Amino acid sequence: MPRINRIAPFALTVIIGVALQILFIFPDIKDTPAKAVIEFTEAYFQADKAMADRLCEESKIVNNIDVVDQYIQKKNQEASDRGFGMFYMSDSVYNLRTHMIHQDDSSVELRLTGEAKPALKAFFTEEAAKPIDEVVRVVRHNGKWLVCGNIFSIAG
Repeated sequence: MPRINRIAPFALTVIIGVALQILFIFPDIKDTPAKAVIEFTEAYFQADKAMADRLCEESKIVNNIDVVDQYIQKKNQEASDRGFGMFYMSDSVYNLRTHMIHQDDSSVELRLTGEAKPALKAFFTEEAAKPIDEVVRVVRHNGKWLVCGNIFSIAG
C-alpha cells in the first residue's frame, strides 16, 4: 500500500500535465486575424518566402510582378552587395501587438505595433530598433485570414 501512495501523486501530475497541453493546443490552432498579421510580419522581416502564404492574391501580384519574389531578391542583392549573407540582413521582431480598428463580416482592420531590430548587425553596430506602426487590412478567404494591401510597402 505505501508504494501506491508514492506513485499516485506522480501519475496525477503527469495526467494533469498532458491534459493541460491538450487544452493549450486548441487556441493555438485557431486562425485569427491577429495571428495572420503576426505570422506575415515575422516572415517579412526574416525575408522568408512563407510570407506569401499569408498574403491575399491581389497583394502578391502587382503589375504582373510577384512582389514577394521581388522583395526577397532585393534583400538578397542588398546582402550580396554588402558582402554578407541573408542572415545579416534579416530583422527580428519584438513586442508585436495588434489592436482592432474595424471589423465586418469578411474583413478586419488592425493596427500593428512593435519593433524590428537587426539580429546580428545590431550587436556589432548598436543599431537601434525600428518602430513598427502599420494599419493592416485582413480578409477571410476560404476559411483562412490573409493580409491585404501594401503592408510595409512590400511592392515599393
